[in-house]
Amino acid sequence: MKTRVSIVRCRAYDPREVQTAAGKAFELLGGISSFVKKGERVIVKPNILSGRGPEHGVNTHIEVVRAVVKLVKQCGAQPVIADNPGGSISAKDAYESSGMAAVANEEGAELGETKAVRMVKGLSISSYFFECDKIISVPKMKTHSLMCLTGAIKNMYGAVSGLNKTQCHKRFPAPEEFASVLIDVFEAVQPHLVLMDGVIAMHGDGPAAGQLKDAGLLVAGQDSVAVDSVFSCLAGIDPFDILTTKEANRRGLGEIDLDNIEIAGEGLEESFIRGFKLPRTSVAMNLPGPVVKALASFVKFGPYINERLCKKCMVCQETCPVSAITIDEKRSRIDYQLCIRCMCCHEVCPYKAIELKRNILARVLGL
Repeated sequence: MKTRVSIVRCRAYDPREVQTAAGKAFELLGGISSFVKKGERVIVKPNILSGRGPEHGVNTHIEVVRAVVKLVKQCGAQPVIADNPGGSISAKDAYESSGMAAVANEEGAELGETKAVRMVKGLSISSYFFECDKIISVPKMKTHSLMCLTGAIKNMYGAVSGLNKTQCHKRFPAPEEFASVLIDVFEAVQPHLVLMDGVIAMHGDGPAAGQLKDAGLLVAGQDSVAVDSVFSCLAGIDPFDILTTKEANRRGLGEIDLDNIEIAGEGLEESFIRGFKLPRTSVAMNLPGPVVKALASFVKFGPYINERLCKKCMVCQETCPVSAITIDEKRSRIDYQLCIRCMCCHEVCPYKAIELKRNILARVLGL
């Protein structure tokens, strides 16, 4: 049988509209009650990259999280909103400033707190992901400067506790290596259901410094790999060009081939996101022709601190896994001899002061 992915229109974050669209997205899969049972403890796992509010489009929108929480409660289950944010911010502070704590308080949900970890392949994963009955992943539809796209698969990287995530960048700096780590985490804590927030997506140089894009979609499925493959197609990208979907499919963790995925609700063609921009770091997809693609390994991108935008908040310095960033009153600087181009600083900067700097070849090629 084909795995099913539903696509539903949702034009705005109006609570009623989101609730109706989320319910429809799950109904097209057989209804949320087919997956969640009375008395179960259910992790609702949004993408909480930082403590920024919903208006920034960096995190899964609180109204999408609220809709899932309500649906879980309607099944007689107990929802737990849980994530480990990026950078040095604590989960508690991120819950508060992102608005997730308010949603939990208003809807009677719990908030996940890491009190213990379980080691999986050298990775510290918050133990509550293994102690729940079900996991519902609620990712944000975004680009990613290192992985090109971030969706349902990469969302589960938030199960890794605290700054252990940035240390993985130090140990596995190459994109292919890091993608393998992401799949290690995903394999350990695979969600049972996914609802991707694509009402307002982020394109360009995401996952935090990109531009917001009105996509007007919710995408749902039981197979995270299939959901991400559909997202790739909606963005005009071959799923086999995305390292995470390719590796997850290679390990037999989900379906990547659109011929084996049944689309319910809106069709792919009418849902296609026109003008969706990839991050500039995705050179292999931007360079035309095999001859030019051969130059991709010589095209370099790296983080650059825009002094005009830098607020000296120290988040990038505290997050950098190789201590390549120094912030003082006079200057903010990156030691490029130490920098491993993991883009963690670009990902966590709350002021978009970390920009992607191109080398001469990249500029010549117009990237």
